[in-house]
Amino acid sequence: MPSKYPYTTPLLLLAMVFLSAACSNTKKLPEGESLYLGSTIRIKDKAATKKERKFLNKELNGAVRPVPNKKTLGMRIKLRVYNFAGEPKKPKGIRNWLRNKVGEPPVLTSSVSLPTNEKLLQNVLQNRGYFFNQVQGSLEVKKKKSHAWFDVTTGYQYKIRETHFMEDSSSAIAREIQASAPKTLLKKGAPYNLDLIKGERLRIEKDLKEKGYYYFKPDYLYLLADTSVGDHQVDMRMRVKRDSVPDLAYNTYRINDIYIYTNYQLNRGATDTSRSNAVEYKGLHIVDRRKKYRPFLFRDMLVFSSGDLYNRTTQNTSISRLINLNTFKFVKNRFEPVGDSMLDAYYYLSPFPKKSLRFEIGANTQNDSRAGSEISVSWRNRNTFKAAEEFMVKLNGGFESQYTGIAKQPSIYTVGGQVGFSFPYFVVPFAHIRSNSVVVPRTIVKAIYSYESQQGLLRINSYKLSYGYNWKETVRKEHQLYPININYVKTDTFSSLTTNATYANLLFNGLIIGPTYEFTYNSQVGSGSPDNYYFDGLADFSGVIIGAAQQADYKTNPRQILGQNYAQYAKFQTDFRYYHRYPNENIWANRILIGAGLPYGNSAQLPNIKQFFSGGNSSLRGFRSRMMGPGTFNEKYLEGTTNYIQTLGDLKLELNTEWRINVYKFFKVGVFADAGNIWLYNDNPAFPGGKFSSKFLRELGVDMGLGFRFDFKILLLRLDAAIPVRKPWLPEGERWVFKQIDFSTPEWRSDNLIFNLAIGYPF
Repeated sequence: MPSKYPYTTPLLLLAMVFLSAACSNTKKLPEGESLYLGSTIRIKDKAATKKERKFLNKELNGAVRPVPNKKTLGMRIKLRVYNFAGEPKKPKGIRNWLRNKVGEPPVLTSSVSLPTNEKLLQNVLQNRGYFFNQVQGSLEVKKKKSHAWFDVTTGYQYKIRETHFMEDSSSAIAREIQASAPKTLLKKGAPYNLDLIKGERLRIEKDLKEKGYYYFKPDYLYLLADTSVGDHQVDMRMRVKRDSVPDLAYNTYRINDIYIYTNYQLNRGATDTSRSNAVEYKGLHIVDRRKKYRPFLFRDMLVFSSGDLYNRTTQNTSISRLINLNTFKFVKNRFEPVGDSMLDAYYYLSPFPKKSLRFEIGANTQNDSRAGSEISVSWRNRNTFKAAEEFMVKLNGGFESQYTGIAKQPSIYTVGGQVGFSFPYFVVPFAHIRSNSVVVPRTIVKAIYSYESQQGLLRINSYKLSYGYNWKETVRKEHQLYPININYVKTDTFSSLTTNATYANLLFNGLIIGPTYEFTYNSQVGSGSPDNYYFDGLADFSGVIIGAAQQADYKTNPRQILGQNYAQYAKFQTDFRYYHRYPNENIWANRILIGAGLPYGNSAQLPNIKQFFSGGNSSLRGFRSRMMGPGTFNEKYLEGTTNYIQTLGDLKLELNTEWRINVYKFFKVGVFADAGNIWLYNDNPAFPGGKFSSKFLRELGVDMGLGFRFDFKILLLRLDAAIPVRKPWLPEGERWVFKQIDFSTPEWRSDNLIFNLAIGYPF
């Protein structure tokens, strides 16, 4: 009879695997075999420094083969699964899946070759400059388990004394290599290192490719190491393999003709002989029979011209710029020699469909028993004016409701639309600004409308028009400047709210007019370093010139423009993050976020859509969303009333730290702590204790928690559970609440245990 619960059997089997964790992994080994558990490196001499010994121990252990069965949480779970599943009787089924997909066969001692590993470790040491090392291996077998021991005598590590480049400088290429000597990786005093030598060859090749030597390769270089100079030093001599280097590698090349094929089809290809269809434009030969693109687009995208010396950086930059247009899904190039010193360049572009329709639907949950859904439809034209200009129309709608608990928060319904243009160049009046950055700049014009209804409370209509620029100085540095931002907000409230001061933070009617500038730096892009940084800084202004001209003052001289109130403020926000990645893919992530909004002139506080909030799944995870602060205010002051509130502030400080542990492939665990709060710039009687003061550090809320992350590459699902350990609304001296933690009490769990389900990391 079919099971009522189809997943019961697999789950029970997996549960039995974990319950059998104490069972032996050696029980089912073949006769006479033992399980290989790994190796230990013992460095016997003290020629290497303590730091070098630590590094060598790790590197040598990683070089030993074979690799023992993997451990998870101290157990060889994959091997246990393999043994538990046993020999499957059918080619398909749960046992087959457990054994071959989840499980891992035992690594047997018979597969360990001591002589092979001894030679391998000696080779690793020699590549690190320990030329006169000794390695002696042994195997220890006990109770059908084995362990390998390798006793290592490193000897002294040889250091670089001098590096000489191309003593024979009769050729131009030799002179170029000599000229690049100051940039060498083989510095005096550096340890001899084969990886460093390989890197030096690549550096020289890269330098030559920047100077027109298109056909030169790293394999044409070799290095002589002289260890006879004494005192454990080595002299390095870089040479060109004269006998094996073709003549064309000695030549510099310039760009001859440039051909661009705008409709290259991968399945059919394109022929280089179709030049008769090419249209010449400022040194380019463009094959575009259907006239889909304006020629100036390609002249702007290519950062080199006919007659220029070949340069690999300009070629890579040109390809990146063509890809970043988002008009072509494939871009490739090739070069063909013309004579002894010229190259014809060919660029093949495969376009995306010009028009596309996208449909998205999603669901979300909040940590205060709210859930909702959102749907959006967008239509896109990728080549509106025949120069890769993008026109986009988007419609969206959604809702959010509280499904359990006290019905204190209203259901929220949203509808919106957006129309926008994106130009792959700077649109500046009376000027043409050309950019040669790897990522093409964007001029963005967009109009946005949004409607939000908070049931029984208020309705917000927002109209926004923006004009600005988005460009990357480098792949790590990004700028966004919007000199024109006009936002009109109209809030309609129900009559019961007009006299209720506790809703003052939610109400804003009027105009927000002013520029914004944002700078982002992300060192993780293209970085192999274990230490990386992220910085985002935002400056946002409103009503600066108008307010100054009208001498506006919300207390004595409130002013309007076009019959509407307007906001006057200066807002600044910085988001700094530090990440340290460990070799086992564990990550220590940290963030400090500081925000300061300074209302003045025509405003007593920031407009609610510009204010900060604290609490929630990407903020303080041990406090309910938008319910933390301001200051020592506690939303529980309103318990027993029908009031609904969102706590917002003009200033914000937040600190987060998280240890992300890689447990098994897609499964990770996070241990974290958050601290922070928000404050008001001016007093508001509805939020006692909410104003910022010199005591702000005493008013920080703190939480701690544990979370699970399921990283499926294209999607990261995050589940966090956190509790508050410092409550700033309590009297001073009583704010740390460690002693009150009691997971056994339902009332405590209900008030303090906060769950967050989210997509992606919070920082």
